[in-house]
Amino acid sequence: MLKKMFNISSVHPWSDTRIFFREATSIAENLDYHVTHIAVQNQVSTNIDTPISIHVLPKLPRLERYKNWQRIWQMIRFEKPDVIHLHDPELLLLAWFIKKRMPVAPIIIYDMHENVPQIIASKQAIPSIFRKIMKRPYQIMEKKLMQSCDGVIFAEEHYHENYSNLTCPTVDVYNYPAIRTASQVLPKSDIFTFVYIGSISELRGARLMIDLAEKLATKRDDFRIRVIGTGKEVEIFKAEVELRGVSKWISFEGPKKFDEAFQILQTSHVGLSLLLDNANFRGCKPTKCMEYMAAGIPFIVSDFLMQEDLKRYPCGISAKTSNLDAVVNQALFFIENKQIAKEMGECGFRAFQEAYNWETEETKLISFYTNFEDVTL
Repeated sequence: MLKKMFNISSVHPWSDTRIFFREATSIAENLDYHVTHIAVQNQVSTNIDTPISIHVLPKLPRLERYKNWQRIWQMIRFEKPDVIHLHDPELLLLAWFIKKRMPVAPIIIYDMHENVPQIIASKQAIPSIFRKIMKRPYQIMEKKLMQSCDGVIFAEEHYHENYSNLTCPTVDVYNYPAIRTASQVLPKSDIFTFVYIGSISELRGARLMIDLAEKLATKRDDFRIRVIGTGKEVEIFKAEVELRGVSKWISFEGPKKFDEAFQILQTSHVGLSLLLDNANFRGCKPTKCMEYMAAGIPFIVSDFLMQEDLKRYPCGISAKTSNLDAVVNQALFFIENKQIAKEMGECGFRAFQEAYNWETEETKLISFYTNFEDVTL
């Protein structure tokens, strides 16, 4: 008889890549669990071929999310799953409640996607005088609630540095891409193309890419920057492109299906990952860089990211994102050294095959779940 596993988020859309298409799918395909995926409704149809049961929650304002917690609790109380895999810090309250209220409590695994204390400490919307005041009590409460968990998964290596007090099993499972690369090599675009794929915001380098286009255009005319993805301020950035007269060199093209987006990566020359310095980003490994590797293109990345990775696999170069001239110079280097760019792209593809793919992380995830096999039988 299959054991029951609930994969839950009251914040993320049901089609979140890490939560559904990687973790839930890997568990359903590799372990003896019937997986029920509970997450927030979005525009993506749930009519897909999958053994996973999908239950969508209404998208609610932040102050009304407790209504979804009630819905989740009712499902848990009725179905009595063997394992619950939680993906939001706010659901740690639910973990504590479950352990208190259920006579035979399920195994609870918490998947930490973000370092919330670091986000609080660096959030510009919070006056600096209050950040430390808010960070400390949150840390105390978070660690107390995490004691209700039987296992913790960290999405980044550096997250667990502040959680050495945990006595439950832990593992780092990175959000590396699950891409089946095509054997066909696509020809490069006629014009030298930089590309960005991912969430669009100022912190993630949107305005810096516009600045790059403007300044690089004073030195070269034969390039373009393609920005693929969505974000709350995309229309503002599009208007700025027009206002500054740089639409010839940079375009914000909106979201695309992954197959189409991946073809754009393959036909481009260099990927961009120009995150601005922020405490929550430090030590992270941007998934987009692994997608650039899979597409066989080199990349320019912020100088506080992936430095050890680039020593192991020299498939990109870094730049100080607070220094526009440094970013421009790195872009010029690639334009003027196309053969080096090609060789670095080949190195990146080898790195993706050897180390930076979902198969390596799936193995860690499945092994981690076996810690609880005897408990859930």
